[in-house]
Amino acid sequence: MDPEIQAFAAKLTKKIIPEVEGIVEAYKQDPDEGLSAYLDFVKRVKHSLVRIVKGFRDPASVGLISPRLLKDPLSLELKTHRRSSEEEAHILGTLKAILQLVYCAAKGLEPWQFSGTSLHEESLKTQNVGKFAILRSLVQIVKEEIGEVDSVEQVKVVINERKRMKEKKLIEIDRTQTQSHKGQNLDDKDVAVPFTARLMAHYRATESKSNHPLIVDPLAERLAGDLTSYFDNHRRYTEMDYPLVLSYYIEKNLLTAWCNTIAKSQIVLLGAGLDTRAYRFKSLQTNTHTIFEVDFPNVNRYKEEILQGEQPLCGLVRVSADLSDMDWVSRLIKSGFSSDIPTFWVLEGLVYYMEQEVVAALLAKAAEISAGDSQIFVDICVPILAEVQVSPFTRYFKWGLDKEAAPSFFARAGWNVSCYWADDYDQGRDVGQEGLIFVHGVRAVNA
Repeated sequence: MDPEIQAFAAKLTKKIIPEVEGIVEAYKQDPDEGLSAYLDFVKRVKHSLVRIVKGFRDPASVGLISPRLLKDPLSLELKTHRRSSEEEAHILGTLKAILQLVYCAAKGLEPWQFSGTSLHEESLKTQNVGKFAILRSLVQIVKEEIGEVDSVEQVKVVINERKRMKEKKLIEIDRTQTQSHKGQNLDDKDVAVPFTARLMAHYRATESKSNHPLIVDPLAERLAGDLTSYFDNHRRYTEMDYPLVLSYYIEKNLLTAWCNTIAKSQIVLLGAGLDTRAYRFKSLQTNTHTIFEVDFPNVNRYKEEILQGEQPLCGLVRVSADLSDMDWVSRLIKSGFSSDIPTFWVLEGLVYYMEQEVVAALLAKAAEISAGDSQIFVDICVPILAEVQVSPFTRYFKWGLDKEAAPSFFARAGWNVSCYWADDYDQGRDVGQEGLIFVHGVRAVNA
């Protein structure tokens, strides 16, 4: 973080502490006065918060401090009318988020370093949710820990000392180089998505060892391989909830019912990556199903080598193709795909990596070759995530859609769909707020 921004945050912290305390007292005496003080405060401090957010190495990672701020990292939602307990919870949450934001900035912490701090530990205490008492303890921690750094010169001393204590610097996030199975690196466009697939396998492997896993994948650790060197330089990416919530939703809410009700079906995983459903998703043993995994040749070769000797639970066909080239259709058909059998298309963690017009053509072709009662699932992102392009994931995002615009986009490609915010199905995990969208639908009658 820029030393000047850190010094600015430290000074801002000292200014806002009495204001936060004033809002708490005002709200306690008269909710109307408290609301007025809160709205006035946020309007005045918003510009300063924007400056701080931009000072982080990865502005989008502010969501790790508070998902409330990830909804739109450069603004804060203001309530213009009172809604009793809901209003109170909103004010509490926003003031907590502001305290956490300036705390991290003033201490020179990146958002992923917030976890484990004294303020984070206190913030996790939920007994006072909906009450302002918790804010008093947070304010006290900020008072105690922020104050020794008042100038740019002092900030520079702190930063230099921190650097000397490290054996090596963390390399710039979006320029990371790491070894994959063939010695490729993350910056190579041709292998960016395959490496991401290894990360997804790592998250499934880690989740499988947790006390209450959403996904249990006994093959994931082998597929992920050794990513130690990568995580040494990217500690914030050691765990990630979204891909787990995404896979859980697909399996629990969609594929379980599909497998149990369709006597004979095809499940096509476009951009399958290192998916292992064919080996672990037990609903595939109900009725007759064939999974087609479509991905780059190097992904399929890697997967076949690692999983050699493992027996799938259903028919499994791997199709090597580049989805940006419509030749994938003929390759799929030559591999045994039938337009007479109901198909469930799964495009999981895929389309935002492709050009929008290519995705439109792909969706249309899928509708064209599908039986009438076929279904589809796609996850998409909102435009701002594709515009930010700051992390090893979003730097490859090419486009996004507003939730309201998505149904018409899919309808033009031959699919009637419904759209849901990913955080509506977050299973208590942190997937951000209104940034990623689940799209599920059926083939249009006239497609």
